[in-house]
Amino acid sequence: MSFQIQAKEKSHPFIGIYDFSYAPYALGDAFTWQVNVAIGALDKGIDTVIHSLVVDPRRPSGRLQPHINRENYRDYLSNLFPAFLCNPLEMSLKLFTNRHAFDYYLLKKVLSGFHTWPNLLIHTMEQMDYYSHKKIDKFFQKNHYIPRLKTPRGYENSMDDFLKEHCSGRFLVSVNIRQRANYADLGFAGQASGVIRRDSPLQEWYRFFKVVRKKYPDVLFLAFGGYAEWEKELYTFENVLIPRAMGYNLAHEITLFHQTDLFMGTSSGFSALATFSEIPYIITNFDHAAAKYVDLPIGAPSYRFALDNQIIVWEKETVELLMSLFEPVYQMLKTQ
Repeated sequence: MSFQIQAKEKSHPFIGIYDFSYAPYALGDAFTWQVNVAIGALDKGIDTVIHSLVVDPRRPSGRLQPHINRENYRDYLSNLFPAFLCNPLEMSLKLFTNRHAFDYYLLKKVLSGFHTWPNLLIHTMEQMDYYSHKKIDKFFQKNHYIPRLKTPRGYENSMDDFLKEHCSGRFLVSVNIRQRANYADLGFAGQASGVIRRDSPLQEWYRFFKVVRKKYPDVLFLAFGGYAEWEKELYTFENVLIPRAMGYNLAHEITLFHQTDLFMGTSSGFSALATFSEIPYIITNFDHAAAKYVDLPIGAPSYRFALDNQIIVWEKETVELLMSLFEPVYQMLKTQ
């Protein structure tokens, strides 16, 4: 979809700010932030964006992620970094590890007429809204579209050989099954119960893979997520591949995602990628507590800006539910 830019004159690039001292190392928030940045640019009639990531080793994380510190923050940053390459308007990305250097850079840009999101005041007060859909819904209501995320820059053809070797002629379904309880870093005690509550019943997904294998042998599932989100049993399914187990990383998973026919998965990080993509999806086990942040009534079948065959479901998964959701979408997409 082409963007409706109405700039009166050539403008400066738009600057998006993501400061890890108060914004989380979180996949879903990174994707949502990029859509908000793109919308901020489009609202100003600007068609190019500079991402500015700030990580200060003296304060590398916010209060919600105390387990991320100056000894390990590089690992978290490295793992998450490819997610920030998906903005359709992105021109370049800058990483600042010196806060004084960033403050000087930002002030100079603002005084030169550059627009930013968040703006200077909100950034200084550390009150950026990096998780809600308020700006997104407002933009969609006005323009009847939203900017959609794309393959990470530089990785556009990186999985061509993989697709040719493993996926030719198959109906591809990317899946992400939230298993946060398997991670060692659940955050502080007050968060642990909420984090685990959103996990999905793994055995129901295993049963689903088995049923689909017998009934629809052309379907191939690509299981995405960190190493803690899948178990050895997943290796045994003939219709499931695990790209991480084959040496690939997040950038490759996002690239593969954009080549799949359908996404299915829990309301978590990869579901945010699906939410802001053009790929058909079925997001399951949608977090009821998150309804207020995305301004949806509990039970709503889709986001306001959703495309055809982009569905959200609020119930926890069972094999019966998964099959009832998968089959009609599969049949519809196969006939297109």
